[in-house]
Amino acid sequence: MNQGITPAINPAMSPATPPVAAPAAGRSGPPPWMAAARRAAYGIAGLILFIGIWKAALVWEWAPRGTLPDPFALPGTLAQEWQSGRLLPAIGSSLIHYFWGLALGTALGFGVGLAAATLPRFDLTQAYLARILRPIPPLAWVVFAIAWFKVSHAGAAFVIAIGVFWVNYFATYSAVRNVDPRYYELARAFGHGGYLARAFSVTLPAIAPGALSGVRTGIGQAWMTLIAAELLGVPGMGQEMNAAAGVGAYDAVVVYMLIISLVYTICDLAFSAVEGKVLQWRP
Repeated sequence: MNQGITPAINPAMSPATPPVAAPAAGRSGPPPWMAAARRAAYGIAGLILFIGIWKAALVWEWAPRGTLPDPFALPGTLAQEWQSGRLLPAIGSSLIHYFWGLALGTALGFGVGLAAATLPRFDLTQAYLARILRPIPPLAWVVFAIAWFKVSHAGAAFVIAIGVFWVNYFATYSAVRNVDPRYYELARAFGHGGYLARAFSVTLPAIAPGALSGVRTGIGQAWMTLIAAELLGVPGMGQEMNAAAGVGAYDAVVVYMLIISLVYTICDLAFSAVEGKVLQWRP
């Protein structure tokens, strides 16, 4: 009887379903050392290709004769610059006004950008002035730098600071404007309603990634401005490049260009390590 009726199955009374075996985990990818080796191999291959093109341009005279140095002669030129006693003083001189200009421009750019983004009346007061001054390139101020500071470290630092200022100003201003307003509401709910209390509890932690990104960009901007300022007579690597170009020693020019790249790389790596420590909370 009732053979056509299938009784309802109670899941609680049914026998346990055997677990489905998970598929065997396959390879998740190459090990980290292999990925790093692959990146290094591609990077080295790119450098070799670039040097090969450079050498071909020299042999086949793609550039006017005498204006393109032999890439394989650069180590000898570096040794000559070292032995001449010009290399280290030039690097040291450049670093003096580089760090002064970088520090001054970073501090002022961060401070003014923070004030403009958090103080509405100050923002309105400086808005038109910022629009007028921002398009003026830093090198346009070299004339006044020489008039006010003569040919000195202070004049070069002044020009560098102007270029770095605007990078940090806009980076900080944009970072503050992108902070979620709900954070400020939460801060007020916990008694942090004052300007300084909100700044230290909400604004500064929230804008740290964006502001530090501006600082890192300013590190590179400072080098570009520095070399251009030194071409006008301020002692340093830019002046050595200008002097070498004046006598047709283009191999020495390239040597100083590569040294600038090396010093910038060291500065960038050092700041990257500091940034990683400061932002270690970031996922």
